[in-house]
Amino acid sequence: MKPTFTLLTVLLLAPVAASAAADLPFPAGIEHVRVERSDSDKYQFLHDPAMESHRGELFAAWYNCPQQEIVGESLIRCRRSKDGGKTWGELEVIASDTSGDGIHYVPAQLLSHGGVLHAFVGTMQGGHDRIKSCAVYVLDEATSRWQPRGDIADLFLPNCQPIKMADGNWIMAGRSASRFGVKPFIPAVAISQGDDLTGRWNVVPLQTEMTSAHCPETTVWVEGSQVVALTRNNTGAAPFVYSSQDYGRTWNAVKEHTLTASASKLYAGHLSSGERYVVFNLPAQGESGFRSRETLVIGVSRPGELAPARIWRVQDRTAPDSPTAFHYPCAVEHEGRLLVLYTIGRTTPRQCELAIIPIASLQLKNR
Repeated sequence: MKPTFTLLTVLLLAPVAASAAADLPFPAGIEHVRVERSDSDKYQFLHDPAMESHRGELFAAWYNCPQQEIVGESLIRCRRSKDGGKTWGELEVIASDTSGDGIHYVPAQLLSHGGVLHAFVGTMQGGHDRIKSCAVYVLDEATSRWQPRGDIADLFLPNCQPIKMADGNWIMAGRSASRFGVKPFIPAVAISQGDDLTGRWNVVPLQTEMTSAHCPETTVWVEGSQVVALTRNNTGAAPFVYSSQDYGRTWNAVKEHTLTASASKLYAGHLSSGERYVVFNLPAQGESGFRSRETLVIGVSRPGELAPARIWRVQDRTAPDSPTAFHYPCAVEHEGRLLVLYTIGRTTPRQCELAIIPIASLQLKNR
């Protein structure tokens, strides 16, 4: 396919604020709620949360390990909220290794569609980050238990909630492995066959395997037939950017842009008001490795643009006794608010926190 990136490249080259974190405001009306406190539980490690609204309830999920990341055991657990995220119910298990096969479940992405709540879960075997497949579970409403429905793709690790495209298929951003037993160093998307969410999905790589930039976690914006992907970059200050003009079937790299972010997961989406947003870690001034996770921000773009026109803080270390890191965000809109769920803390015990942001505080139309 012939590259057609003139407009895309110009938009990404639009100036992006490089202000110090302290110069950035918080969105008006933002609230913070602790969803999970792992320090009182036998699972001290928590990471990579997901969130979804389903039948009037909010579901927040994450993966837990006893002490260290993907060591000993790794299972998917969740809580529910009936009041928009202000309070949370009892712990539930979505997926765990009940057979003793040594399967680690990492991570989960949630999607409510057609009255059914789905959990797309990475399964690992043979060591840290050794992805085996992406499995799907559905919530049995009668019993409130999660039921396995098989694998949707091999060697694929899901990073973000699936998004419905105009061609009728769903696209889920993530990363994949070239073969079993190696780490998933390939930024990729999985594409469904229409609304058959529990059937087989097609995995499409965005480029060949990355050997020098591990954890190429990927997120996407979808607008018509064009899909833009942002991928974590552990080797520098700028995420990798890719574009597809055919609903994610083929991809080309966007070589030049000014979007900067720390080496951590980004999460992109659209507000119901039309603006695009991306939640990411702001690199610290003077930071050489761009691995800082001390400040989590949200950048919002005007409709039709890709570079953030405005950046707000979501959470940072300005509060007394604040944790040292805020990272791996996900976001979902619910009842006029953007809910941003993320991991807090750098070492165990790790926690899970929610930022509740009024959509009106993020709109750019009158600015």
